[in-house]
Amino acid sequence: MTRFWLTVATSATLLLLVGAPAQAQWETPNRAFHNGTGFPLDGRHQTVPCQSCHLNGVYKGTPTTCFDCHWIRRQDDRYQTRLGLRCEVCHTTTNWLPARWNHQADAGVPLNPVHMLLACDTCHRDARFETPSLDCASCHMEDYRETREPNHAAAGFPTNCETCHRPSDASFEQAVFDHNAYFPLIGVHATQACAVCHENSVYQGTPTDCVGCHRDDYDRTQSPNHAAAGFPTACESCHRPVDTSWSSGTGFDHNGVFPLVGVHATQACAVCHQNNVFRGTPTDCVGCHRDDYDRTQAPNHAAAGFPTACESCHRPTDASWSSGTGFDHNSVFPLVGVHATQACAVCHQNNVYKGTPRDCVGCHRDDYDRTRNPNHAAAGFPTACESCHRSTDASWSSGDGFNHNNFFPLVGVHATQACAVCHQNNVYDGTPRDCVGCHRDDYDRTRDPNHAASGFPTACDSCHRNTDTSWDQGRFVHAWFPITSGPHANRPCSACHTNTASYAVFTCLTCHERSETDREHREENGYRYDSPACYACHPNGKH
Repeated sequence: MTRFWLTVATSATLLLLVGAPAQAQWETPNRAFHNGTGFPLDGRHQTVPCQSCHLNGVYKGTPTTCFDCHWIRRQDDRYQTRLGLRCEVCHTTTNWLPARWNHQADAGVPLNPVHMLLACDTCHRDARFETPSLDCASCHMEDYRETREPNHAAAGFPTNCETCHRPSDASFEQAVFDHNAYFPLIGVHATQACAVCHENSVYQGTPTDCVGCHRDDYDRTQSPNHAAAGFPTACESCHRPVDTSWSSGTGFDHNGVFPLVGVHATQACAVCHQNNVFRGTPTDCVGCHRDDYDRTQAPNHAAAGFPTACESCHRPTDASWSSGTGFDHNSVFPLVGVHATQACAVCHQNNVYKGTPRDCVGCHRDDYDRTRNPNHAAAGFPTACESCHRSTDASWSSGDGFNHNNFFPLVGVHATQACAVCHQNNVYDGTPRDCVGCHRDDYDRTRDPNHAASGFPTACDSCHRNTDTSWDQGRFVHAWFPITSGPHANRPCSACHTNTASYAVFTCLTCHERSETDREHREENGYRYDSPACYACHPNGKH
């Protein structure tokens, strides 16, 4: 019984596979069982008749690869397997087209937008799929040869199409040629048609230097005549590419050769460049103005020995030769005080400038020699006038340029004395600077105390100050015995120094009676009643 039912089941299955006529319930078989056979049915395989794959009712050994069915059996590949044997890499079971194909990932060659729109046969002619040349000219050489605006071949344009045409362009007309890489198109050049420079569609060999195109302009220019003037043929040294015309530009920098300032800025070119001569025009002042130098009389430059370097006195910005203040007299001799008010001829007599003295005595020796108050020559004053007189003084006598303190400070009584009191008979040279040199008589005749007899030093300033108004204001420091306090204070010198002939002799016994001192010294060994003994025990005046 079991074998019977298996036979029936198998027969039913075979009937379903071959599509044998059956009752209504057998006419639309379910093919899901096929998924368990090792070849799932999906896409178009679900709808094709079984005999399309199982030829002649043979099921065993039916191919399971696309290649075996679609090439070995059906010869479906129009390219005859030149694209490979694995159909499933590009095609799906849903439909042969569109095929899955990434030209960059699968062939290693990226396609720009325009190429993506082309049929494969456009590039792969005759169904040839081996790797073609990737340079543009290999496909577009015919386009290169047929192009007339401009004619690429005649112009000698490179066959590297990508130097001007971008792969992303939708057409060849979208080319972007960078003319600046060869010759910048600025100014007038930017407005010209290509044929103006590239005549007869000739591009190769077109000059890139100005004179290569503009030699005729250079040769026929007369204002100024470039050729006669010896101007360089490097037009760009004067003319700028951005200029709208040859004459409109300010490309020539005259300051690079000779600065045009002051009067020079207002002159026509022909004033300096006579007869249209430019080459060799002097750039130093005297080269053009030697005549001005030679004929100048106020002052006479040549006679005065002035340098021919005009710019040492005249400034290029001056409006005229006489208007400038270019000469700096202070760099030679400062004009201050009386000198600033004098005419040039006072110092530069007979129009003589060279050799004019620069030290005071060189001009003022006569003033030095005739001066009597004081007599400079007799007094032995130095001839360096500036040691006493200032250049800013309005006159010889008005200044206080002499600083007496540099020799002897004038303070106290000295500040009120006339010069002749110390400088008798107009003698200045050798005047003493120490006090005793002038005041020895005062020292000798002083009796209270007698300086000479007392052995006082002759250094007056040890007791007397130069700021004192009289000798009585002397300040003597009694270094041997204190007399500034107690009963000794404010006592006259004669109280202790009874012998005014010598202050080295003193007495204590005038004030200190013997009865008193004996009583106070009863217990003192070696006591004796005399002044030297008192001082020996009481040098500071204390008990």
